[in-house]
Order: sequence, then structure tokens, then C-alpha cells
Amino acid sequence: MAHQPTRPWRIVVTDDDPRLMAFLVNAFRKAGNCVFAAYDGDSACELALSITDLDLLVTNTRLGTMSGRELIRAVRSEKPGLSILHIGEPLSNPDGLLSDVPSLPEPFTEGQLLAQANRLIARQRV
Repeated sequence: MAHQPTRPWRIVVTDDDPRLMAFLVNAFRKAGNCVFAAYDGDSACELALSITDLDLLVTNTRLGTMSGRELIRAVRSEKPGLSILHIGEPLSNPDGLLSDVPSLPEPFTEGQLLAQANRLIARQRV
């Protein structure tokens, strides 16, 4: 499912698995988006906080320098309305702070990834 945005989405993608990272970046780029790849949590956080008009942060649980949960909380402290998609099993959420961060369990298709991203970004723009 390809999306037809009014402008390309601006997406930060981070994952500890190089093959999955390449799949994510390529899927979003093939759909016409502007993708920023970060290979650890600190870089992803820096990118997510510095990019103007960011539409989506895509992360997983293990990021080397920080956990996905730490990354999400750091970004949310500065950009509370940013859409975030977690790749993998759902995040445990004992304090409820991550209740609006959906998880896309593996394996998934390019179409499922783009559809989930489209839902999140559409909800953010309302």
C-alpha cells in the first residue's frame, strides 16, 4: 500500500538489526519519504529532536546506547505529539506513558509497515 502524502514524510528510523534497518529505510524511501537512519539510540534521539516537522519515529527495543523505551521518553519530553512506531513485541507499559505507541510485531510486510505509518501520521495531523 503506497501512500500519497501532500509532502514526503520525514521519518527517523533506528534498529539494532542492520538487515531490518535496511528494509525499513528502503520501504519508506521507495514510498517517496525522507528517511533519516540512526544506528544507535543517542543518534536517533538527536535526529528526532533536531528535525523540524518530523512525522514519525520508528524504533525497536534494543538500540545499543539506550533502550527504545528511554528513546521514546526522551523524545516525548520535547515533542509530546510526535507519532512513534515500535518494531517488535509490545512494550511493557507499567506506568502508562507508552500507551499510544503501537508495536508492529515481526515478521511484517512493507504494506503493513506503510499502512501502520499512514494511520499514525494521519492521526497526528488531525
